Amino acid sequence: MMKTNYEIRDEKGEKTTITLAKWDADVLQIVLQDVHAWVQDTYDRVAANCPLLTRREKGDRVRLLASREAAKHPEIQARMVENLI
Repeated sequence: MMKTNYEIRDEKGEKTTITLAKWDADVLQIVLQDVHAWVQDTYDRVAANCPLLTRREKGDRVRLLASREAAKHPEIQARMVENLI
């Protein structure tokens, strides 16, 4: 499975990386103004709302939310599939 990495800052201000599925990242690149900012904001919300989660669990939540956001746009996914054929 291909993936796309986004470098963000964790709640301590340290650099870390969130990896999204390439498909989700590609859809988000089309529908959002700034995917990197969205990933950072989403991570910040997850960290604030669930501070006891491990680093991996926070990343899993961000990936789940990214996948859900991408799934909201089936017309984009359909166009991408058409381009693959």
